[in-house]
Amino acid sequence: MPRPHPPSPESLSPVLLLAALAALLLTGCPDEGAVCTSGLSVCGEACVDLDGDVANCGACGNACGDGQTCQAGVCGCRPGTESCGGACVATSSDVANCGACGNACAAGLVCESGVCREGCSEGSLRCGDSCVDVRADVLNCGACGNVCPDVQTCHEGRCGYDVVAACYTNGQLVGIQAGTDQLGPRRQFGSGVQALASWDGYVLAADATASKLLQAAAGALGSVVEEDSLGGVAGSPNDILVDPPYVYVVDSVNNTLQVLKREGPSQGAGLGLRTVTQVNLGANTSPQAIAKWGTTLYIPLFGTGGSMFQYGNAVARVDISNPEQPRKVDTISLTGLDLKPFDGGTVLPLPYSIASTEAGVYVALTNLNPYDGYRPNGPGMLAKINPADGSVSAIDLGAEDCLNAGYVEAVGEQLVVACLGEADYDEANGHSASAVRASGLVLVKDDVPVAAYALTSGCAPGTPGCHLSVASRFAVAQGAVYLADTNAGRVFVVAVEEGRLVERRGFSSPQAEGPALEACPVDPRRSVSNAIDVTALH
Repeated sequence: MPRPHPPSPESLSPVLLLAALAALLLTGCPDEGAVCTSGLSVCGEACVDLDGDVANCGACGNACGDGQTCQAGVCGCRPGTESCGGACVATSSDVANCGACGNACAAGLVCESGVCREGCSEGSLRCGDSCVDVRADVLNCGACGNVCPDVQTCHEGRCGYDVVAACYTNGQLVGIQAGTDQLGPRRQFGSGVQALASWDGYVLAADATASKLLQAAAGALGSVVEEDSLGGVAGSPNDILVDPPYVYVVDSVNNTLQVLKREGPSQGAGLGLRTVTQVNLGANTSPQAIAKWGTTLYIPLFGTGGSMFQYGNAVARVDISNPEQPRKVDTISLTGLDLKPFDGGTVLPLPYSIASTEAGVYVALTNLNPYDGYRPNGPGMLAKINPADGSVSAIDLGAEDCLNAGYVEAVGEQLVVACLGEADYDEANGHSASAVRASGLVLVKDDVPVAAYALTSGCAPGTPGCHLSVASRFAVAQGAVYLADTNAGRVFVVAVEEGRLVERRGFSSPQAEGPALEACPVDPRRSVSNAIDVTALH
């Protein structure tokens, strides 16, 4: 479900609501010329990001110089370079500024790793009088002189972002450089991207409105290079699992598991995917996510209010020993767990996310009462499944730190859980969050919660212009969690250490390196900006 607070069984389908929202936000009047979504401005006939576009930095036509990036509308030297005499140079390889500005190497020498040498070491390529690794050098990526744009990184000789966030409300993708946490320019993309994944230099984006799996090169987020059908009926493609040479997509409205296979250029200009089969997991099951253990897929089934959730609250197991002929084997019920209801009343596990590790398969349980506005009525929990015998045990994440556990992922030998929290939504103000509690992250080691991170917004609820943050999905890059915010469109950055969660970009700690990233700006005309998913480039 795109919003962390699901609608009641009697309300409209969230997919229909999202489709209507996308149509409203992404359609302009024909006689208005270019109509840009929040965060973008009209320059000529194009929508550009004046905060991050090096060709239009701060104002249309204001181009940054060589080696510069645009951050918050200001040109500056890109990470890894510094200003020497007004030019941005890489002192690690610049022969005229080797190791420091003005430190010129003698004639005939080269510069490598900030040191003047007689020649390049093994594994380095000589580009002019510089010795570089073309697999990782952003100024010579893949070949001498091939400079990666803005804040892109050189991945094995190809330029691309380290992390990409999808802005559902704004119809955009935005790239992020891991480590420096700098934003690239926002690019319009798709009409309702709901889930992201990455593979071999491409971003895969499941578009719920168009019912297509879109692809963009990781270094050119505004251009669709390939699209593959997700079925004739628009649904809710909630999760994408890449398991080369296959891609799996679950749809929580059409109750399906779709299998695509990479077949190369004959099938498209991107990965070249072709649908090989689709499996119906059963009416009213509402599959939410996918994890793989051995040759089995584990798929949490949320269920539907119309069927009183009798086909949900379980995990389906699908045999993929032959991925082109997947077979649903059985379902593992989660209803026998002690969910620790607060008042002894109704609470359902309503599983939402899943991850696999060597220790077992872990399922995030929202623990909601669907008959009381889907409010949490128990602590956020994980269910641990033993794949050997199908047995299930529960892990209590603690109600003070975690309500509505909505996403889980392994980070090394630890687990990180995103807790969506308990939020009050103001329907008169565009269904924006007016109060939030127990939303953030919990770190789990050896099946025990060991640390927590509370999401805060840097402003007091009710203050004019204050947009509260609500945790959602996240991606992991270079040992840090990039946590999406479904209410204010931010991305928080939290480093994962042994037994600790350390805020790097956010509002909770005075030691943070800066505020949360404004990845998906809130449109002044609307009250919600949904950063719906994040993926790390692999």
